[in-house]
Order: sequence, then C-alpha cells, then structure tokens
Amino acid sequence: MKSYRIYIVDPDGRLQLGQAFEAVDDATAGAQAQGGAQRGRTAELWEGGRIVGKVSKDGVFSAG
Repeated sequence: MKSYRIYIVDPDGRLQLGQAFEAVDDATAGAQAQGGAQRGRTAELWEGGRIVGKVSKDGVFSAG
C-alpha cells in the first residue's frame, strides 16, 4: 500500500491541508480522490513529493 494525500486548491493557488489515505496504486488513488474531492473545488493528489494528478471542479480526475 502507498500513502497518498489529497489537497484542496484555494482560488489563489495555495494548497489547503490534505486528507491522507492509502491505496494500492495511482489508479485506485485517483478513483478515491475523484470520489472524495469537494465539488466546485480543484484538488491535487500527491504521493509524497510527487504529484499524481488533479481533480477538476467538476470532479473529474486526470493523471499527471
């Protein structure tokens, strides 16, 4: 299992404190992030110091 953290992005681009969770891989973590992100807010998914992807305001996850 890998440790991930999802951060909400403020309108000014700053990251708010994130919620930590574990997943077996990036795809599973992306699905969890997509389901756990706040609608109407952009979020970023990180594994340690590596950005895994982003969740759009519409709740759609994109890797990278």
